Amino acid sequence: MKRSVGVFRIIVLLLCPLTLVLGHFIGLLRPYPPPVDKDGWINTFFVKKGWFWTSLVMWICMFRYGRLSRRSLLRYLVLTVWWYVFTQALWFHTAPIMDLIFVATGGLCQFDVLDAHGNLNSSFQDSNSRKTRSLVKIHSFLQRFQSTTQDELKGNLASHILATLGRLMGAPNEKIESTEPLVSPSEINIFIHDSIKSVKDIGTSAACRATGGHWKGGHDPSGHIFLNTLMIMFLLGELDFFAPLAWSKLSSKGRGPLSYFITLLNNSPLRDLMQKRPQTIGEKLRVVVLLPASKCVRDLVKFASISARYLVWENPVLLLVAFVILWWYSLVVTTLVFHTISEQLSGLVCAYLVAGGVYWYAIKNNASSQLV
Repeated sequence: MKRSVGVFRIIVLLLCPLTLVLGHFIGLLRPYPPPVDKDGWINTFFVKKGWFWTSLVMWICMFRYGRLSRRSLLRYLVLTVWWYVFTQALWFHTAPIMDLIFVATGGLCQFDVLDAHGNLNSSFQDSNSRKTRSLVKIHSFLQRFQSTTQDELKGNLASHILATLGRLMGAPNEKIESTEPLVSPSEINIFIHDSIKSVKDIGTSAACRATGGHWKGGHDPSGHIFLNTLMIMFLLGELDFFAPLAWSKLSSKGRGPLSYFITLLNNSPLRDLMQKRPQTIGEKLRVVVLLPASKCVRDLVKFASISARYLVWENPVLLLVAFVILWWYSLVVTTLVFHTISEQLSGLVCAYLVAGGVYWYAIKNNASSQLV
């Protein structure tokens, strides 16, 4: 038992670095990474809101298994503060640490919408959907800029650029009049950047995305590596303190929803037809079609309710394990597809600066108390 606990604690501390190594090993075997949509529902709904889901499932577990202690609360607060200052904001209305690192190493919010030939720049954003959304944001901003500026020259230039953006977005009847100023594509990009920057701070990645720009240049520590590492270590690190109770409750519950699932299969129209022996065609249709369908719906609703209660309230440790698997999968995908090795390593190291220290101390302290 002690040996298995020791192995689990080693896993807590080494899983994420080993995953990074594994991801790059897979990358060597498969040099062409699989296509990944950054705006997919898993990334958008779960990973980007990962700290919320992680916090929610952990608080449910702590409440359910009665392991809410001052030390657990302190660890959660430390990790939450570190997550916030690194990915959200160092202080109110300031950039987070990851953005400060990016800007300090030469990174900028770019609006390189047009290439040298006046066409949509292929390197502007990393997917067609993001290109489209960015063009809409820039177009909307320039419309407001044109209607409010007192500078006639800038107003005419904004009108010219709006027509250009409309053409790129496929808007009908968007033509550039000969009376409008003729400017080069690079000047258009500069004007877009300067116009937006003159009225809005674009010094953070969130503000840059909100205005249609994108980060370019500089060293960009991987926020996904950082976040996934922090979440995995937090969930597994806290699981170490209530795992025996959680697994004992799980085993005492038997098969749970699986035992009820059998009733979903016990819904035979042929059996009902033989038992009830309906006489008319209407009664036969009711027995063969309507009754099985309504019973199936009721059973499915009940099965969903039982499953939700079993997972969320009775055995939230299963939910915790599911999220660990999801965050680990996201970590592998990020390792394979996004950021350079140095940016991935910096994200990992920044997560370990706090999470590694917190759980190294917690595990060491817990082991010492067990020996006493």
